[in-house]
Amino acid sequence: MSLIRRMQWLVFGGVWLVYASTYLLRKPLGVIKVGMAKELGLSRSRLGLLDTALLLPYALAQALGGATADRMGPRLTAAASLAVAGTVATAIGAWNGFAGPMLLLALCGAAQGPAWPACCKCLAAWFPDRTLNTIFGLMSTSAYAGGAAATGLAVWLQAAYGWRLVYLPMGAVVLALSLLAWMSMRLPTDFGIVVPGKEHPSVQTGSSSRPRSSLLELWRLPLVAEMAVAVLCLKLVRYTVYLWLPTYLIQALGLNAATVGILSAVFDAGGVVGSALLGLAADRHSSLFHTWLAVVVSALAFILFLVTAAWGPLYNAMLLLLAGACICGPDALLGGSLAVAAGEREGRGAGAAVAGLVNGFGSLGAVLEGPLVGCVTDAYGWEAMLLLVVALLSVGSFCVLKALLFQRRQAVLVTGSLLANMD
Repeated sequence: MSLIRRMQWLVFGGVWLVYASTYLLRKPLGVIKVGMAKELGLSRSRLGLLDTALLLPYALAQALGGATADRMGPRLTAAASLAVAGTVATAIGAWNGFAGPMLLLALCGAAQGPAWPACCKCLAAWFPDRTLNTIFGLMSTSAYAGGAAATGLAVWLQAAYGWRLVYLPMGAVVLALSLLAWMSMRLPTDFGIVVPGKEHPSVQTGSSSRPRSSLLELWRLPLVAEMAVAVLCLKLVRYTVYLWLPTYLIQALGLNAATVGILSAVFDAGGVVGSALLGLAADRHSSLFHTWLAVVVSALAFILFLVTAAWGPLYNAMLLLLAGACICGPDALLGGSLAVAAGEREGRGAGAAVAGLVNGFGSLGAVLEGPLVGCVTDAYGWEAMLLLVVALLSVGSFCVLKALLFQRRQAVLVTGSLLANMD
């Protein structure tokens, strides 16, 4: 195996672990809420505000601070992000009352914001353009593996030691992994390596000669607005499935808790498989076409789920597996490889900034999900929630289709220009 090949997979392994570790700081909150409510006397509305305290700063920091990795480099950005977030998290269980945990969760969420853009910047620099979709598809499995590990560990820690000690070891692990980020997330330019197959080779970060783009300028770049809105729709649907579908399955369909747990895991399993397969397919053909097709299929899967919901868990599982594959795969590509490509096009060197903007804007869907779905279900019932999911996926598919058609028009114009010059 060549030196470049070894370096690529060492970096990939480091980035995979780094991003997976961020879920050690997000997933436990859902596990410890019952314990917090009982001991601290928190109402449901206050528990909901804790979600907002974590997710809103995360989304804003990602959108506003994504360019940090372009300026400071992914190595320093990711290491600092994990170090601050891990340190803050260790103290969450030490506070009584509501204000202390809420403030610490907000700081923890904001500190995690630049981690994903830094991971995107690093991976995009190390791998050839022709394989980036595959790499990002594989990379996105870290979210589901990290989430599953975090949930299981949080459940065990709470049962053994109580909710107050759940975040302490989680934060310590993330703090330790900040050292891994520092050691593994170097760019090829740090070693004087040129990666074959890069259309725009990564240049050294921190260059004062590179112009910095405002958020408005980034938003106006081709395809960025369409990808950002599509990711918002996809994330809103993902979090609806995570946080509301279990309640729907129990209350509307009368399923038991064990069956609901299996169906929730099936959706995540679909996400792992779908992310990897969509990335592989996108590198073989038009990435936006496969992304659009997947979002359309996900909408059809939920329409079928609505029609066949009462047929039994087997039909539910098959459709949730398909939906998970067709939602999580596009989410990974639009917020990862496709966003980085849009930012790096024409030598802009803003891959991390665009990835942060697209994924950060999309993460607002996680913030909006709670009140939006709650109001819809209260007013119109559970079936309205599923119709809302279909509507969101339809909007997302329209945005991806718009981006695809723009991309094809540009390709036709470029081809026509080349032929005219040849004549």
